[in-house]
Amino acid sequence: MSAKVFPLKGEQALAVDPQDSVWLSASAGTGKTQVLSARVLRLLLREDVRPEHILCLTFTKAGAAEMAERVNAVLASWVRTKPEALAGDLLAIGADARPETQARARTLFASVLDCPGGGLRIDTIHAFSQWLLGAFPEEAGLIPGTQAMEDRDRELLAHRVLADLLVDWQNRGEKDLLGALEKLSLRLGPDGARTWLMRCANAREAWIGPGAWQEPLGGRIRQLLGLESDAGPESLAALCGDDQFDVRSLRACSEANAAWGTKTGLAAADVIASWLAASPARRAETADDLFKALFTQKGEPRSLKALEKKDPIFPRNVDAVRVSLSAVLDHRALLAVADFATPALTVGRRFALAWDDAKQREGLVDFDDLIRRAAALLADGGLGPWIRYKLDRQIDHILVDEAQDTNEAQWSIIRALTDDFFAGEGQRDGKLRTIFVVGDYKQAIFRFQGTSPENFQRARERFRKAMADRAAAARQLRENLDARELVELGLGRSYRTAQSVLQFVDRSIEAIGYREFGLDNAPDPHIGDDRPGLVTLWKPVNPMPDDDDDEDAPDNWLPAPERRMADRIAAQIKSMIGSFTLVKGGKRAAGPGDIMVLVRKRRELAGLIVARLHAAGVPVAGVDRLRLGAPLPVKDLMAALRFAAQPLDDLSLASVLVSPLFGWSQEQLLEHGYRAKGVPLWAHLQRSTDPDVRQSVDMLLDLLARADFELPQALLHWMLVGPWQGRRKLVARLGREANDPIDELLNAALSYAGAHIPSLQGFIQWFDAGEGELKRDPGAGEGLVRVMTVHGSKGLQAPIVILADATGNPDSSPVREISLPDGERSIPLPGLRKAEKVGRVSEAEEAERKAERQEHWRLLYVAMTRAEEALFVGGALGQRDKGEPAPDSWYARLAPLMPQEVIEDPIWGERREFGERAEGGTIAAQAELPIPPSLPQWAVRPIGPEPRPPRPLAPSSAGEDQGSDPPLPPEVSELAARRGVLIHRLLERLPDVPGPQREERARNWLERNAGDMPLADREEMLARSLGVLDEPQWADLFGPDALAEVPLAATVGGQVIAGTADRLLIEPERIMVADFKTSRRPPHALEEVPVPTIRQMAAYAAALGTIYPGRRIEAALLYTQTPQLIVIPQDMLAAHKPGLAAKQESLGG
Repeated sequence: MSAKVFPLKGEQALAVDPQDSVWLSASAGTGKTQVLSARVLRLLLREDVRPEHILCLTFTKAGAAEMAERVNAVLASWVRTKPEALAGDLLAIGADARPETQARARTLFASVLDCPGGGLRIDTIHAFSQWLLGAFPEEAGLIPGTQAMEDRDRELLAHRVLADLLVDWQNRGEKDLLGALEKLSLRLGPDGARTWLMRCANAREAWIGPGAWQEPLGGRIRQLLGLESDAGPESLAALCGDDQFDVRSLRACSEANAAWGTKTGLAAADVIASWLAASPARRAETADDLFKALFTQKGEPRSLKALEKKDPIFPRNVDAVRVSLSAVLDHRALLAVADFATPALTVGRRFALAWDDAKQREGLVDFDDLIRRAAALLADGGLGPWIRYKLDRQIDHILVDEAQDTNEAQWSIIRALTDDFFAGEGQRDGKLRTIFVVGDYKQAIFRFQGTSPENFQRARERFRKAMADRAAAARQLRENLDARELVELGLGRSYRTAQSVLQFVDRSIEAIGYREFGLDNAPDPHIGDDRPGLVTLWKPVNPMPDDDDDEDAPDNWLPAPERRMADRIAAQIKSMIGSFTLVKGGKRAAGPGDIMVLVRKRRELAGLIVARLHAAGVPVAGVDRLRLGAPLPVKDLMAALRFAAQPLDDLSLASVLVSPLFGWSQEQLLEHGYRAKGVPLWAHLQRSTDPDVRQSVDMLLDLLARADFELPQALLHWMLVGPWQGRRKLVARLGREANDPIDELLNAALSYAGAHIPSLQGFIQWFDAGEGELKRDPGAGEGLVRVMTVHGSKGLQAPIVILADATGNPDSSPVREISLPDGERSIPLPGLRKAEKVGRVSEAEEAERKAERQEHWRLLYVAMTRAEEALFVGGALGQRDKGEPAPDSWYARLAPLMPQEVIEDPIWGERREFGERAEGGTIAAQAELPIPPSLPQWAVRPIGPEPRPPRPLAPSSAGEDQGSDPPLPPEVSELAARRGVLIHRLLERLPDVPGPQREERARNWLERNAGDMPLADREEMLARSLGVLDEPQWADLFGPDALAEVPLAATVGGQVIAGTADRLLIEPERIMVADFKTSRRPPHALEEVPVPTIRQMAAYAAALGTIYPGRRIEAALLYTQTPQLIVIPQDMLAAHKPGLAAKQESLGG
């Protein structure tokens, strides 16, 4: 991170005055991070402010890290920078450059490092809450060891809570609750029902605490819907009575229809007459018949013009009937909502209470708990002041970044921290305390995470009023005539984006309407850099008549227009690289890292664009965020694990075989997998004699042999880098971007093992329980095209930005989550049908839709302001669009702002442009380069070889075996190696087993680890191992003083010796090292031992001589076939001491 300090200009300089509390509205690209950092520096330069007095709260971890790096880099540079440079930095941020200020500036870096925690507290609000609760767990009501929940743990706990509730209700005979849950599942689907139950759990304040809802809930639900608490069939019938229903107007409508005399009119008159003759209860039941007789499905009067000729006041009468009839129908619909919602919310409440108890019992908290408990802890009238006193730092200055994305619960923490800034002793002790808030309502786009920009406005009003009241009281009591109110400033000068692009942004806001963005007032015009800037509108990609003929395309899950859109974007980007001219920072040609592709939502289109770019040879980073289970490498590896856990899982086995891990084609799978009905695929393949199938079966047998005793992460590691070479195969087929999801899967397996008792089936269940996300660092892929959502691009920028799905319809999906306010609470409603959304429910839905639409436009603002020099807008249309983008799509609203001139385009057919291209001139990288000075002679003289540290010599590879047996066939060699490993393992494990038990334990171990080998082979290995252990001649080597599998490392004559000794006997006078040999034809005497084996033992002896100087070193070979022990004489060991003809290789054993 650069330590450069940029001069502050205009309101930037006013905002960093440390004596003021400031509310700063900063448009995109106006340098708010620079202002935040400068504000921190100005505070630190004050004599009465210590680093621990400052708290910075950010929205993301990346934002916190960036601010900390900026501040620390500047402070570190100030320690030793020249006085004139330091003075320049101080003046740039509005501080004085007096010698005493410079002296303090040079000490700030050490002060920051010395403060509690090792640095400035710059945190996300969740991290701060977690730290606070960790410091005061008992006061917060937490049991010791409470931890924050991960997503998968949350899902597993939710499943367990629901399962326990179902069992409990079944045992108690709670048929109403079971029936309510069944109805929820039928209406919403199983996943939808679970999602809604979690919504109830998240609405904790509705069920727990003062004034919480208690069962029975029927009365409160009816009141919530705008009904009387006892509303029911009687109240519905009352609305149909003559005293409440406008029967006079209804009779007039009947008379008009009768006078009309047509078949339709007479039928309507009969329906009205029958309805009027019925009882109020019967009228309520037949209200639909009356509605159909008088109105169309759209609610318009039938035959209005004809009836108006018969009765001029018919329109007024029919409108009066509509009002009365709508009241009946709405009342009936709301009663139906209450009848459905009452048991549903009862189930939701029971689940919420059980969920809260389970978290408390398990010692777990989620993000909402962190915020809620921290706010409650600080706001507690008795504990709050004591907590703040006991903190190892007094917080006097609070800075809040991205405040528009802070929700009400998070604001409650900030309020609790700042309450005594403006009241009581906190404002009378003469100490400076400030609040600094920076945000931009136009960039509030995280409503789906529970944030609301209205909280931003309300918080500003609260701070404005609190500070105004404080200042007025101080002046009235003459305590502080200089008391300051909240300073409200705005930043509109962009240092990121060209003026032409910002001019188009301003036109967009004006055309759409600032109120559509949720703004109370029109924003000030943006001011940008005076350099070329371009906005381009590409012609939308339309459906083609033959699109339905492309059903066999490998990516036909996406509509054909979107596939063509991805193709064209890839072609467009490839043509831009090296040819599109950029001017910021010097004229140059665009590279892959200069381009960012944005989509509105995380859908398949983003992944397809990445795939098309990769196929076109364009360097591209993967999608910024993926569900961990979605990438193909993860699916392939998880399919292998599922097969290992259940070999009869035909689908997983087939998936593994056609994956890059095995490389089968679909045709091979069909050829070799065709079998009789009911025969498992695994059993069928095992009976095959085809060489390719046998090779695959052997690989799978290796996997199954390891699955019973290997941990999940070890099994994955073996598949990736062991004999399967899975990583190499996956990367070769899927590209380098496969590495990230592979690594994240390994990390997930490690995380699982750290928090659970690891097992293969347990890991699979844990993995499937949640949708853990793979998040790439959006700023790490330098030199690569970035493809991401607009939400993911927040805080980023690029010279060239492409909006890939600007034709998307914001109204394409219905409002799914509706909540009704109940005082300070919010009560979630289950999924309702269209006919049930009336009255207050309809109002709540419309408010939700309005809020979503406003965020839709704010998302457009964020997307457009990511561009520094060029913005490209495009999209694909579907069959339903009929050649025109949806009226409220970004494309439809931006198109009228473009010039009418149409330019032919080789890729898109047509395009329109606003602004200007930076064409012509000389590319800085290609011309006008300064002539380099001639270099001195020493700079061009070749540097001699650098001394290399000695590489380890593995004793087992200390020389070539020139006299060994003839090489075995590969399959026999592999079997022999495995037998040798198994015998080594037995000789390592059995010495610690009591003699009478050795045979049984060894036989069981061989059955587990070599069950696929013939019984005769296992018995032969057992006999050889027991024969060695029963021989009294070398009993000491297997006694209690001997060690097994001992790693050795030492430097002998400048050569590093590293290896593992099979047995090591350590005695006061001597050291004896022995190595097991499982050769099929062992030597009969010392003279027949191969020279490489002698060298191996000589290396061991030399290393041990260095480790244990002064002791006698003996080396021996134990051949298990005979068995026999051959001791190597000292003179022979000395003759083959390392350093003579040793071959340096990597570590062996």
